[in-house]
Amino acid sequence: MATAAESANSSGQYNSNDILKEVRHFIHGASHKVLSLRQRETLSQSALVLLRNLPTARYAVLEYIANVFDEAVNNYLVEIDVGQGVSDGSSQAMESFLHDACGILHGFLQTNYSAWAPIISTWSLELLGHISSKYSDRRCVPQRGSLMELLQLWLTCKPTKLLIEVATQCFSGIVSAEAATYVDALLEASVKFSPHFDWVVAHIGSAFPKVIITRVLLCGIKDYSQHGMSAPVESRDTKIPKMGSVVGILGHLANKHGHYIRDALIKLFQEGLEEPPSSMKPPMLPFLLQLASMSTLLLQILAAYLVQKLSASVLNQLHNQLKPWVKNYPGEFKSMMSLVVHLVIQNDTGADKVLDFLFHNATLEQVGASENTELPLPEIQNTCAMLIDQVLDETQMQVYRRAGQEVSAELPYLGALSTSLPTLTKQLLMSSGKRSKWQQRLICYIILYKGPKVGAEILAYILSHAETQDQLGQFIHIQQNIEMGMGSVLSGCVQCVMDLLHNQKDVNKPRLLSNLYTLTQWERTVGSAIVRCTFKHCLQSHWASLTPLLLHTDLDLAVMTLNILNYVTLPSTLSSAVGLQAAGSLVALFFSLLEIEDTRRVDSMVQACGKCASLLSRKPYLQTMLVRYLIEGAMENENKPLLGGKHDLEVSKSGSRDSTVSLRQENKKHGLSLTMLRSHSTVFHAGVIGQGLREKSNVEVLHKEILSRNQLYFEEFLWRCCNEPREVPNSPPSTEESTEQPMKSYRLHINADLCRTLGSLITELATPDVLYNNRFWPEEESLKMTVERDLHVWKHFDDNPVLYGILLLLAGNTLVMSRCSAVLKSLTATMMHHFEVSREKMSSSSPKQLQCAQCVIRCLGKSGLLPLPLSFLSELLPLLSSYEVYLLLLVVWRFMKENPPTEDPNDVSKRACESKHLEVLRSILHSNIDVTGEIYARFFLDKSGTDTKSESEIME
Repeated sequence: MATAAESANSSGQYNSNDILKEVRHFIHGASHKVLSLRQRETLSQSALVLLRNLPTARYAVLEYIANVFDEAVNNYLVEIDVGQGVSDGSSQAMESFLHDACGILHGFLQTNYSAWAPIISTWSLELLGHISSKYSDRRCVPQRGSLMELLQLWLTCKPTKLLIEVATQCFSGIVSAEAATYVDALLEASVKFSPHFDWVVAHIGSAFPKVIITRVLLCGIKDYSQHGMSAPVESRDTKIPKMGSVVGILGHLANKHGHYIRDALIKLFQEGLEEPPSSMKPPMLPFLLQLASMSTLLLQILAAYLVQKLSASVLNQLHNQLKPWVKNYPGEFKSMMSLVVHLVIQNDTGADKVLDFLFHNATLEQVGASENTELPLPEIQNTCAMLIDQVLDETQMQVYRRAGQEVSAELPYLGALSTSLPTLTKQLLMSSGKRSKWQQRLICYIILYKGPKVGAEILAYILSHAETQDQLGQFIHIQQNIEMGMGSVLSGCVQCVMDLLHNQKDVNKPRLLSNLYTLTQWERTVGSAIVRCTFKHCLQSHWASLTPLLLHTDLDLAVMTLNILNYVTLPSTLSSAVGLQAAGSLVALFFSLLEIEDTRRVDSMVQACGKCASLLSRKPYLQTMLVRYLIEGAMENENKPLLGGKHDLEVSKSGSRDSTVSLRQENKKHGLSLTMLRSHSTVFHAGVIGQGLREKSNVEVLHKEILSRNQLYFEEFLWRCCNEPREVPNSPPSTEESTEQPMKSYRLHINADLCRTLGSLITELATPDVLYNNRFWPEEESLKMTVERDLHVWKHFDDNPVLYGILLLLAGNTLVMSRCSAVLKSLTATMMHHFEVSREKMSSSSPKQLQCAQCVIRCLGKSGLLPLPLSFLSELLPLLSSYEVYLLLLVVWRFMKENPPTEDPNDVSKRACESKHLEVLRSILHSNIDVTGEIYARFFLDKSGTDTKSESEIME
């Protein structure tokens, strides 16, 4: 066979007899189905001669060659199935013949491309499609394999490799004028043999991507123009013969040559814009949309790059071009809009850019632009607005339908938008008008699609970034729209807010808490007018997260947190650790507020502290600890000046290493000096005691008005902590307003345990030890033994004058005063000693001591431990001399000694003064009648104006 071909080539020309002879051999051999190996070789020689020298026989010869290709491929597949090659020489002979035949075809294409290329390309593509389809069900051929597996199979097969090389050479010399013919042949074969022909298209397209992509698109446009306008949108992929092949070819090429496809589509779109408007010729845009609807890859390319080209001027130009077509084909335009909506929903790449494009062009006039900026026409803005409404309506329907299905349908564009939710939420806060409503609906649908966690994060983002009331209103609208589908979204939002407050450093905490406080105030104002989950319910479980904020350095932030806690109220299940932390933080905040001198500002803050104290006091153990923290806090060195107290002078650190003096070195110095009789040099030097006078402390003293204000605030705060709330039968549940209990009277309603705690606490803080802390008042002579102790108590009260206010506030309770008996006893003893030895004639010359004595009398009198008329002595003391005050205090001491304090209310109610307790009082009143005449009646005249002294006493 090789020799015949070589002889034919060498001779160059065959005469008619030789050609006729070869024709007879070819016809004879081709008419027999079974041939020997020799006959097959002769037939092959004749076929090659005729192919080269007889053009009219080319179709018959090509048909024979196609049969040989078919047989060779079958043998190759049999070898793969069996696992061994065919033993006879037929396979080698066929491969040699096919190699020679393909060589001749390559020669034809090189010598006369324009004449042979259409014939050979059509034949080769048809043969490749026939072979691929015929043997697609063989066991060794991948049934549903990938394109790469098919390519690997057919390109390792020598016959198909030779054939695909011939077909590829046909496309190598394509010029623009002839491209349509070759691409049409490729598309016809793709339509006829799809999907088994895809590997051929992928191989040829990869070799010539630019040419194939451009011509495939042009052929698709031509076919779309002929068949596409009459077919409905949902069936165009089947009604348009070549559209599926166009999409398939472009889909195969998109992975490696996506940039070529992108450039070709954009160029096609731009060329379509330059065409004049026509009502008969369909515009380019519907064709591109149809391509995108049939291929996800093409949709991604168009969404990512084509949208960027649609400026206002391009949109206006496109509108003018589509206007005649829309007028004549309104149904087609409506179908195209439906297709756009479908594509937007199915797009998962660049979905945010597509929606932003629609939002921008639908509301561009509202946003405003410069005079030189071209705006979209009103018709375009209306169309964009219509598309947005349709997209949102379709999304709403699918999202709600998805909620009731076990197998949820996917919405690709919502899934893609969820990754850019922070940006969308930020745009929502900055938008207004229609755009704000559209973005609000979109975010609601994304939340319903992605779940409660995403909803909680979005709501928390709005809380942390909203700067105006309108922006904060978006929180309410979104919550109301999504909470019907996910009831726990607000709880998750509150948890996210707590995480932001404690774990994120870049969060604007004042703004976040301010927005949270604003929403709680709005919620309290609305009340039960709305049926939804409330912050009051969700925040009750987050006391542990909110209470640390009470210690924040920003007092406004701390007070906002306090107001939120007041609205939330105390949960029924509050751990003791959180409760104690809240009590301590509240007391610390209260003392921090006292440093503010602006009374108008601080008043509401202190009132908020009082409300929170009333809440905490509902739990007995918290009430006890709150009172302890408050009173102990008032005694702390840093808080004393706020309530009129004195700073403790700091002792110099004589024990530190820097100030330590070596006694050995000091004695060495003394050893060098002369020893003088009866001087310190004769003994061992034991060091110097003290380091001289202490430095005066420069402590800023608050103004008297501020001190008085702070003391009133302190007493009111203590009153709220101590007062025991009384429940009204059949009363509604307590609200935030019910915690406000106006202080109409200082007569407290304190439970017995708290009374004992208060009395013991005051005694514990004021006395240095527990040695004499009993309630009995001893003989006057024994006061010499407790002078130091009594002076310590007096100094403690002098350094902390707020203790007088505490005693007077609690004086109406007998239990408290009984437990404070040790303190009252020490104060009375100190005052007795002072006024007994005082050199001042009048008691008013010792104001501190006089105030202390008056306080003791009032406390004993209010508690009932000191009956009338001795309980009125506090009014008399400022009018008397120092010694007379001593005498009256001695009377009080003797009465308390004979009638020691008791916790029994019946015993207290029976107390009365005997005549021996009133003799000194009466004598002092008589001797100072010029100044005490006005108050004499309070002590010794009854209601009728008669002296209460008996006749026997008068006679005596």
